[in-house]
Amino acid sequence: MKQVVTASLVNVCKSKLDIFHRFMRKGATDVEIQELEKFVDQKLPASYVKLLKTYNGEKRTLGFLGGFGYLSIEGVKREWLFFKNAPDTKPEAINQVRKITNVLYSTKRIPFAHDGSGNFLCLDFIPNTDGILGQVIYLPCGDPEPISVVSDSFDDFLNLMIRKIQSKKLKLVDEREDWDAEDWAKADIYFERTWNNDWSDIAEEYNSKDSFGC
Repeated sequence: MKQVVTASLVNVCKSKLDIFHRFMRKGATDVEIQELEKFVDQKLPASYVKLLKTYNGEKRTLGFLGGFGYLSIEGVKREWLFFKNAPDTKPEAINQVRKITNVLYSTKRIPFAHDGSGNFLCLDFIPNTDGILGQVIYLPCGDPEPISVVSDSFDDFLNLMIRKIQSKKLKLVDEREDWDAEDWAKADIYFERTWNNDWSDIAEEYNSKDSFGC
């Protein structure tokens, strides 16, 4: 069942950070999910829906999605509207030109995570000829970097995050020991990625697997 991978990611995060749930928002309702799908005019992947139903965003950015902040439904709507109202813009560059449509902003790209500097992780529903509907892309709207496919699906993306956390490529920074328990909210606690800021390492991993048909 596709939703199992969502639970697996949550469990891995909890195994690394015992107070993980304290930083997460209450899960979205079925009605809120339906309203989001209607708003963006797109059926969302089951594993993403499960994640939203488990946690509708974060109270504080933890970075468990590749160092990016996990958007709530309201955050998704806000950034999607930005895409909708943005002028027609071509990207600085594209990593996999046959997989990615040559446009920067599109309402067929659904942002689910961001870095606070105008760069996003998105579900891509306008793939190019060799792309896959619903592939996950790194969409740099704030930096002059290439758009890159990083996973073929949201399920694959969550599995990627699980592997990165388990291998400590996405490592937990937890400075609670420097604070009394009542002041843990002030401590630095986040998952820090150890690959390149522009996701080029992840894109190269993806390209390498793709070239061997893995």
